[in-house]
Amino acid sequence: MIMFITGTVYMGFISFFYGDLSGLQAPDLTLLLAVLIIILAMTLSAVSVFLLRKLKISNRILDNKARQVEELNNKLIVLNRKLNEYTENLLSQLSVSDNFFRTLINSAEDGISFYDNSFNLKFANDSFYSLLGFTREEYNNLDPASLIHPDDNYYLAERRDAVSLNKSYEAEIRLKHKDGHFITISTKTVPVPELNGREKGFMIISRDITAQKKYQAELIKAKNEVEESNKLKSSFLANISHEIRTPLNSVVGFANLLYDNTVTPEIRAEYIDHINYNSERLLQIIGDIIDLSRLESSELEISYEANSVSEILRETAESINTLIKRNEKPVALLIRNDLDSSYDMVFTDRLWLKRVLHHLMENAVKFTFEGSVEVYCTRKDNNLYFSVKDTGIGISRENLDVIFEGFRQEVNGHQRPFEGLGIGLTLVREVLKRMGGDIKVVSEKGSGSQFSFTIPYRPAGSPVSNIRVSRDISENFNWTSRKCLVVDDNREILIYIKRILSDTGIEIFTAKSAPEALRILNEHPDIDIVLLDMQLPEMNGIEAAREIRKIKRDLPVIAQTAFIFENDKDIILEAGCDACLIKPVRKENLLSTMSLFIK
Repeated sequence: MIMFITGTVYMGFISFFYGDLSGLQAPDLTLLLAVLIIILAMTLSAVSVFLLRKLKISNRILDNKARQVEELNNKLIVLNRKLNEYTENLLSQLSVSDNFFRTLINSAEDGISFYDNSFNLKFANDSFYSLLGFTREEYNNLDPASLIHPDDNYYLAERRDAVSLNKSYEAEIRLKHKDGHFITISTKTVPVPELNGREKGFMIISRDITAQKKYQAELIKAKNEVEESNKLKSSFLANISHEIRTPLNSVVGFANLLYDNTVTPEIRAEYIDHINYNSERLLQIIGDIIDLSRLESSELEISYEANSVSEILRETAESINTLIKRNEKPVALLIRNDLDSSYDMVFTDRLWLKRVLHHLMENAVKFTFEGSVEVYCTRKDNNLYFSVKDTGIGISRENLDVIFEGFRQEVNGHQRPFEGLGIGLTLVREVLKRMGGDIKVVSEKGSGSQFSFTIPYRPAGSPVSNIRVSRDISENFNWTSRKCLVVDDNREILIYIKRILSDTGIEIFTAKSAPEALRILNEHPDIDIVLLDMQLPEMNGIEAAREIRKIKRDLPVIAQTAFIFENDKDIILEAGCDACLIKPVRKENLLSTMSLFIK
């Protein structure tokens, strides 16, 4: 190639200087050719020298490059060896780390589970399975979605949306335990990315919060009960203020009117009747509150006596008829007693049975503007059955249970249209429970109400514990040869008792303190009976009773007290008193009790 190029160049050169060579003779051509060959040889030699020099330089470069490649190769070999050592070390560390984290996850009390993006379970710790009581095999052979409470099915869709958006998701769901009951689980779903940032799957942390939710529910319930109690307390205070002040206003008002000398005897008698009626209302209000307190503290006793059911119905009906007349209501009270006369005498607590009937009949009249109130009594199996049915306004179904709760009425607050504390039916239900009975109500708004209750039927001849048979007491007492000591620090009480006893002819001594009473007893050892108040200055009634027993062991002592709990009564009797009267003391109760000890 070099010779061709070189020859071409020279031939062009000769042709340029000598023109056309076709005119040259053979010797000239031979000479010219020899010259050209020499020139070509010299050129080739020069080119060869040049090329050899270049090749030598290239060889040196190649040798340098070869040495560099060899050095680089040696470095790569060393680096590869180090990388292998590092990889082996890293794999070893990862193995240790994997075991550590698996141990850590398996020892966690929370359930921890890993899923791929197709929601396939890849790994779960032991706590995850134990949350629901399943083994791994049992859980893997069932559909997890079937364990979700029907009301919590939203969870699957919301979790799927969160995973698709690479977001965390928290929820509380109910899952069915292996034994069938539902438990509440707090779950947190967390995305688990790969090193390159792409989604690898997600992890769910689950915790059983059933006990916590139950505790929270109890706290909320307790909070609501406290709030409700506060509302009831406020309502009760407002009600009791109204219920007490209303009759008290009549008592005080009509008592002041009695001072008017121009009032005729007929009007005066009417005033006195109003005072008595409202005084009874006050006593009933206070008595109901006290009795409810006694019931709640288990201090109320049921005392059984032989009584006539028909007589109890008659007396209660008389009281209710008086109420109807006073309120001028067009309401008819109908009493239907289907109890055979041979079953009329029963052992029961006369006072409480009358109060139960009175509460129910009074309520029926209160909520009936016109129409009738029908009281029915019969015997059913081994029970006495009573019902009180009215044609009044009725009770809405949602309030049928509320009306038996303490201090609750169908309508509470200042807008309530009817008077009352809202404890009558509570008292009735609790008393009937103590008597072994039960009460039911059937009613609809606008259709009247029917309250029915039962108590065990106990014929008057059957053995019953704590039975006391009522004793007939004559209304006329003649104690002209007897002496009585009345001990009370309240002047009005002394005047009241002296007035009650004045018709009996008994001689009365009074004392305002225990020391004064003991002095009078020492001065008059022939005193026949003592009426002793328990709340005295200097020395209380309990101590005074013990001191009286030291002076005269067989002297009858009748305690008068405002304390109404049974343990108070027991303490009084243990101190030496023979009987206990609860204030306010009524004339008939005082005289009948005294007659038991004055022969």
